[in-house]
Amino acid sequence: MSGHVWHDWPSRDEIDPHGSVVTMGVFDGFHRGHQALARRAVGHGARLRLPTLLVTFDPHPMLVTCPERAPRALLDVDDRVDLALAHGVDGVVVLPFTKATAATPAESFVADGLVARLGVRSLVVGSNFKCGRAGAGDVDYLRAAGAWHGFRVDALDLVRVGERTCSSTEVRRLLADGDVDAAAQLLGRRDPRLSAVAV
Repeated sequence: MSGHVWHDWPSRDEIDPHGSVVTMGVFDGFHRGHQALARRAVGHGARLRLPTLLVTFDPHPMLVTCPERAPRALLDVDDRVDLALAHGVDGVVVLPFTKATAATPAESFVADGLVARLGVRSLVVGSNFKCGRAGAGDVDYLRAAGAWHGFRVDALDLVRVGERTCSSTEVRRLLADGDVDAAAQLLGRRDPRLSAVAV
């Protein structure tokens, strides 16, 4: 499975019969916080001897839920996939984000997607992560669902660099202000693809 990319939920028989470790989010920019999620998931995968999958969404959910407020993407989905694989995950699931996706209840997203399709055994997310209709699938919900379905949830605190929190919003703000050095500190790299990104 190493290096595999799916552009929708894979069928369960494409995943290790013992399940998988999953990290999930938009991963726009693949900044230090996103890198921390990938590292933690890969570590869990190595310990559990399970493949690590990164689940992301395309397009950005806000382009569907409130397009007038949607940010410009820092990276296109192919770049996000390449960075995810470079950080050691075994496969990437790119879920098309549509109005139907936005309307999916959190319980269906978890049961029909994470559990039925990926066989999730361990889920790694940021502490502010939400999924499902109206963002009902927050960390508290995911932990309750995990207790029911048999997977563990590891919620990572947001990564800080000095006084700044690593977030795609903050990276966009810094780039818009022309502070490429500060943006590079949050990204953990200099990335010429991002030099022209504005808020």
